[in-house]
Amino acid sequence: MQILLIRHGRPETGTSDPDPAVCEAGRAQARKLADFLARCSVVSILSSPMRRALETAAPTSNRLGLDVHVVEGLAEADRFGKSYRSVEELRRDPVAWQSFLADPIGYLGADPVAFKQGVLDAVELALRRGEETTAIFTHGLPINVVLSHALGLEKVTHFVPQYCSITRLIGASRSDLTVISVNETAFLEA
Repeated sequence: MQILLIRHGRPETGTSDPDPAVCEAGRAQARKLADFLARCSVVSILSSPMRRALETAAPTSNRLGLDVHVVEGLAEADRFGKSYRSVEELRRDPVAWQSFLADPIGYLGADPVAFKQGVLDAVELALRRGEETTAIFTHGLPINVVLSHALGLEKVTHFVPQYCSITRLIGASRSDLTVISVNETAFLEA
């Protein structure tokens, strides 16, 4: 089975909303993504319950005529935070960026052990569904958790997934995941 881990589209910034919507550029990214996924034999769509992931999933759901199944474990670590700070904003503040890199999940307000377990349980759920190709709309840290797990790495953060990027893995369970690609974005340039 193949899973496509997809980071949400570019969100609104400069807002006090802890769960911002995607901005116009993010909506355009989501439409290009839907066009691309229409050629990828996607048979199932799972999503984080957060607005930016759901809004990114909507064009694919509409294009493919598939329902979006919301899975709590796919949410970002900042789910219950009081505000949203993009990676770009964090990088502009060297102290915040170093704190984030030292403990990204804790920095965003979640318990690292529980968060990782929730993400991996969500991926296991997707794999147990047994469908050929599942698109999973999620966030940067859940993608890093899955990649770290698949590669046997202890540290969680290894790269920043681009907005609307696809990371492909195959496997029958979370114990035998193989990484096929990371951070695919060429379809966004079309």
